[in-house]
Amino acid sequence: MQIPGTNDGEIRTPDPGDIERSLVEWLRDELGDPEITGSDNFLDVGGHSLTFSKLNQFLGDSFGVVLDMRTTYEEPLNVAATKIQPVESATPATR
Repeated sequence: MQIPGTNDGEIRTPDPGDIERSLVEWLRDELGDPEITGSDNFLDVGGHSLTFSKLNQFLGDSFGVVLDMRTTYEEPLNVAATKIQPVESATPATR
């Protein structure tokens, strides 16, 4: 998957490792839990539908991608980060 670059107009492929690091840091701040890791499950650390929506907004603004809701709710965060989708191809239920 490729998405437009942020400042030079070229197409780039987002690195799942960068996505994972960013989403874990964002969740740590949002949920006030510095112990969250990529191996944690989104729901188990206190995430919910509003948190998911805000996280996808952050990832869309930062990387042009969103997470799949089912994967994010059922799998560890590091797995969810590998199943990102470009914002423009995401369904409304994903966002």
